[in-house]
Amino acid sequence: MITGTVLDAEFKYPLPSAYVSISTVDGLMISTDMDGRFAFDAVPIGRHVVTVSFMGYESRTLDGIVVTSGRPVVLEVQMSESVVAIEAAEVTATQSGEVMNEMATVSARAFTVEETDRYAGSRGDPARMASNFAGVQGADDSRNDIVVRGNSPSGVLWRIEGVDLPNPNHFSVPGTGGGPVAIVNNKTLANSDFFTAAFPAEFGNSTAAVFDLKLRNGNQDHWHGSAQLGFLGTEVLAEGPLNRDKRSSLLVNYRYSTASIFSAVGIDIGTSAVPKYQDGSFKLFTPTKGGGSLSFWGIGGNSSVDIMISDQLAPERNIYGDNDRDQYFRTGMGMVGVTQTQPVNNNMYIKSTLAVSRDRQDSDHDYVTRDLVGDVYQNIETSPLMSYGFVKDRVSLAVHANRKLTTDKGTATLRFGVNADAMMWSFQDSTRKPISVSDSIGADSLGDWNRRWDAEMNSALIQPFVQLKRRPNDALTWTAGVHAMLDTRSGSASWFEPRLGLQWISKGGTVWSAGSGLHSQLQSSYLYASATNSSSSGPLNMPNQNLGFTRSVHNVIGMTQRLTDLWTLKLEAYHQHLFDIPVADLNTEWGQNNGSYSLINAGGGFSRLFPDTLVNDGTGRNVGVEMTLSRAFREGWFVLLTASVFDAKYKGADGKSRNTDFNGKYAWNFLASKEWRLSQTFALVTGLKATMAGGRWYGDVDEEASQEQREIIYVDAARNNQQFDDYFRLDLKTNLTWNRPETTHELGIDFVNILNTENILKLTYAPDEMDINDPDYSSVREEYQLGFLPIFFYRVDF
Repeated sequence: MITGTVLDAEFKYPLPSAYVSISTVDGLMISTDMDGRFAFDAVPIGRHVVTVSFMGYESRTLDGIVVTSGRPVVLEVQMSESVVAIEAAEVTATQSGEVMNEMATVSARAFTVEETDRYAGSRGDPARMASNFAGVQGADDSRNDIVVRGNSPSGVLWRIEGVDLPNPNHFSVPGTGGGPVAIVNNKTLANSDFFTAAFPAEFGNSTAAVFDLKLRNGNQDHWHGSAQLGFLGTEVLAEGPLNRDKRSSLLVNYRYSTASIFSAVGIDIGTSAVPKYQDGSFKLFTPTKGGGSLSFWGIGGNSSVDIMISDQLAPERNIYGDNDRDQYFRTGMGMVGVTQTQPVNNNMYIKSTLAVSRDRQDSDHDYVTRDLVGDVYQNIETSPLMSYGFVKDRVSLAVHANRKLTTDKGTATLRFGVNADAMMWSFQDSTRKPISVSDSIGADSLGDWNRRWDAEMNSALIQPFVQLKRRPNDALTWTAGVHAMLDTRSGSASWFEPRLGLQWISKGGTVWSAGSGLHSQLQSSYLYASATNSSSSGPLNMPNQNLGFTRSVHNVIGMTQRLTDLWTLKLEAYHQHLFDIPVADLNTEWGQNNGSYSLINAGGGFSRLFPDTLVNDGTGRNVGVEMTLSRAFREGWFVLLTASVFDAKYKGADGKSRNTDFNGKYAWNFLASKEWRLSQTFALVTGLKATMAGGRWYGDVDEEASQEQREIIYVDAARNNQQFDDYFRLDLKTNLTWNRPETTHELGIDFVNILNTENILKLTYAPDEMDINDPDYSSVREEYQLGFLPIFFYRVDF
């Protein structure tokens, strides 16, 4: 079954009497009813192409619509008005990745649930899926931080239903933008957008990229469910109508860590550090009078892991924790909201969202001392070392309006609105410093407890915007807008951020595009409360609480060419100038010893930041060229090849130009997938992904300082003068689907890093992993990315 709704893309009202056909099945064509709805009851199992046309609108063709026996397909087709309003537009194939946001002209791509499942190595995670796009790289195999066009992962903004979403990942670390496992479940997402530069004016508080997520509605006609057992979690999903006549629906899902289940029943999973997590989301949707809708939704999850170094009898590889302490780590994120969409008339609609959220991290560390005698640890002792608890609460309001303007020729749309966030933060952190009592490694004691973070902060972030889209004819579209941002706590303001976009279609069908914009971003709230001293009592010195915004000017030009009906080539070139980046204050002793320090290199990994006094004096520059060659998923196969050549440089307080940590210079991805119809009920899908990228940059290690601080300390003057070897990974994915009369069974295995390639992630401080009497002894060693990892799942839809 294929059902759906056809809507005007800009004003969201239904389009009655639109023609909908399934071009892969002869004779299947119907028209939408007065509410824009359509339904095909008898559609053969397999992949199909759906075409929609309506007088005065540009027709759309949707590729790769998968029909199974266990779950109906529900589509929302948004159609753009043609400038030639008296004629039906010519039917043209919609390109894979066509963006949903009609104000975007360049560096934007839509992604679907089907894509997050299709790409090998994506693990159903939107961030990992996005790393297949040109100009986007994963920063760490064990996490989903992404580097977009050389920018820090912390520059990525997540939005859901129009409001900012806290870090949507389990085991999130303060000051970073990713995590090992996503809380966002791809099965509950509608088609969503991903922007990599020159975002439309409605998006602010980001200098790198934007995920604009939308939760899908539950099925409005029938109840359906899904259950899945997999490496990443055991989950259930249910959706269906609450009132068929009123077209209201409910969608709810829940997931629990499979590793926790296996550990609880006594199955050995290879480590005592069992990651425990659970998450869920829901959406209750109901139409309202006048073609509007009201939805109540929520998303959240919590996680914990205990990394017990003291339980190790011999040296072990440990990528998630430090080698001198036991760690007890807890995180949680939750958000609930209500969204109303209401057409005022055929020329205007208003969308409003009110939401509340909480994001927290708690951790306790116990210091471990031990002696390595031969290959076995002896004399193991532990003492409380550190404890912190960070809580960030937020109340968010987003009000956006679209209005159609009257013009003599062509079309024009005005979009305007405001995002306002009231934020309440609490930061508490205390630690005991190791004090050496002898010259032998491991014979250390701990000092008194001292506070490093101790702050309660409140702020409001206000972001108004206005944007005009003008389309004088079918070939030309331009947009112009302004965004502003004010932080009431620090007084930082960016009153005028212009955004411009242009798209022109030549007579030969080539799409030329360009975009430019000024963008700003708050610093991580974690940094505002950081102190330069530690004390058991009394006030702490917090010099960074009034840091200003980081800013970036984006300029992009691009070209998209349909090579054939199925093959598309896309090229983009970009230049980004970053400024007001926090760097070391040379007026301090720490700054004089850390002139190369810049927050442009922060935002990824499991390590927290501990900067001293910072000032907004740093700069950066990203330039690059990207290519995407793609074949639409028809006739059972697709191909995607992306490549980028780029250069990412920065200047710290010392004014010297250096490579950023993420300046790999190049990256390419090759993806291919083939569907094999084994019989009328069985289908096998295989997928391949190959990735290669330049290695990350690092510098000379100051071993004496590292020994004193018990962590890696680099020689400041030599920062990022060396590069790790290039990164390469090959992934293979295979899915077997069995369609029964009322259910669909699917068994899938994702073979990540099938060649078990050793890719260097970083250098790490590991003083206890070698005998100090060994002539080759070093407290520094290389840490590798994930090796071969098979990820399985079994799912049944009913």
